Amino acid sequence: MANLNRLGPVPPSSLSLSTTTLPVRDRLPVWREVFGQTMVRLDIEPVKGTSFHAEGELRMLPGAAFAAVTTTPVKVSRTQHLIAGDMADMAFVVTADVPLHIAQNGREQVLDAGDAMILRGNERSVIQSRDRAKFINISVPIDDLTPMLANCRDLSMSVVSRQSDVLDLLLGYVRLLQARQNPLPDELGRVAAGHIRDLMAAMIGPEPDSGPPAWERGGVRAARLRAIKADIGRHFCEPGLSIDAIAMRHSVTPRYVRKLFQEEQTTFSDFVLFLRLERSQQLLRGPAQSISTIASIAHACGFNDLSYFNRTFRRRYGITPTDFRNGAPI
Repeated sequence: MANLNRLGPVPPSSLSLSTTTLPVRDRLPVWREVFGQTMVRLDIEPVKGTSFHAEGELRMLPGAAFAAVTTTPVKVSRTQHLIAGDMADMAFVVTADVPLHIAQNGREQVLDAGDAMILRGNERSVIQSRDRAKFINISVPIDDLTPMLANCRDLSMSVVSRQSDVLDLLLGYVRLLQARQNPLPDELGRVAAGHIRDLMAAMIGPEPDSGPPAWERGGVRAARLRAIKADIGRHFCEPGLSIDAIAMRHSVTPRYVRKLFQEEQTTFSDFVLFLRLERSQQLLRGPAQSISTIASIAHACGFNDLSYFNRTFRRRYGITPTDFRNGAPI
């Protein structure tokens, strides 16, 4: 489990470890000491009869943390001793690509592959996998979530279905942060941590009458807009691409999509047009397209009307597609 040992601002950081380069006899001791008990505050024990191997990465932000770990079958435990060493009570979201047997606070449950479970950091817990697994764990301080949640709600052992749109947004947002090569600056790290908390709160459920609904908070909007832009990026060359189709795929209304783009001071149509023009620029100068007509390139980029393509290209770049193809600078 990713863990924050203090609540104050900390420099965003990334910590990675793999047993690949370690001698077999050292793999488990090193992993237990460095990644398990020091980095993620867990005791780790391989399933009997298996050869232990693991690799993982922990990312820490000011107010949130997440870890991605791939490991052979294991049993991981959060003991009272490890709990006592933490200064903050945490909420954990745990998910994996294989079923997990999870126990906490006297309750046990098998978590299906892809589903997520919420665990409390100040209660002993045990997670077991009988197969090689890729875990993702996300954590935030409980005190940062409680203002958004229903009073006295017991979070321990709450299950979130893999069909949950908000879980999908949360995991997508975490993957986006994991893909960054460089740590975020402090201020952006706080923004990203706030987005993670918003998404976790939306996934768990807001407190009635607690202000704006969770799906209107910044973190959810940011993750939703990222997912929508990625979807558009895969389909922008399709002439029939529409805001209605995008909204339907993401289970929101066209009005909601428009609102997301308005908050960035643009529109859905302008974003699609930008991608199409950028693509047309690449094709016009591309050597493989030297024998293609401008009309065919325009159509390949999603433009049904050649005159409209010529007008919008000239309006954006200051020259015609023909002049650009012939080497005129923009």
